[in-house]
Amino acid sequence: MAPHSPGTDQIDTLLWIGFVAAAILIVAINGALIYAVRRYRSERGAEPRQVRSGRRTQFRVGAVLTAFAAAILVLSLIYTDKARETPTSGSAGLASARSQPLKIEATGQQWLWRYDYPNEAFSYYKLVVPVDTTVELDLVSTDVIHTWDVPQLGGKRDAVPGKTSHVVFRADEEGVYRGQSATFSGQAYGAMRTEVDVVSPGEYEDFIERQRVDIQAAQDRVVGLIEKGEVP
Repeated sequence: MAPHSPGTDQIDTLLWIGFVAAAILIVAINGALIYAVRRYRSERGAEPRQVRSGRRTQFRVGAVLTAFAAAILVLSLIYTDKARETPTSGSAGLASARSQPLKIEATGQQWLWRYDYPNEAFSYYKLVVPVDTTVELDLVSTDVIHTWDVPQLGGKRDAVPGKTSHVVFRADEEGVYRGQSATFSGQAYGAMRTEVDVVSPGEYEDFIERQRVDIQAAQDRVVGLIEKGEVP
């Protein structure tokens, strides 16, 4: 995983800690087994030797394993707490979101995401956010449980009908980050993908204003056609 948000940095570190700890245990256990087999294996025609370990050896091994487990536990708690902290917007982020996160509503429905921005603009599939800005997504669902999952920006969160859950992230680099459904929500759930387009604050403001104007113009055209009787 290539993390691009403060929370995912800690998650990535925890994964590496678990990987290194598992690798150390695998090497140590297999090394001890190989050593014991080579040293105490029996010769043809001879009785195998009985191996007994003293209490001091058992105590030392137990102490080493206890210290190792305690170190892993402490590191896990430290990085888990850091991952839960809400990041703050940086100096290169959206000026209006320096004191509080930029709130955007993400609505899951079979089988796509709709994003509603603060100025009443909205978009489907593609979420556009400013770089170096703390973004809080309010996740809701219109039908079944959907999971918003963009691994490079944040952990998995479920959108549950009748409830609102939240995803907080701060993208540290401009670019396109992709995600897809992680919960079985119907036969087409595999096609329920999303894309987060991280742009400069100026490009973000231009995008949502252009979306608002285009949506309003489309609505006005529909109203005009209805008034003329051209739409039943």
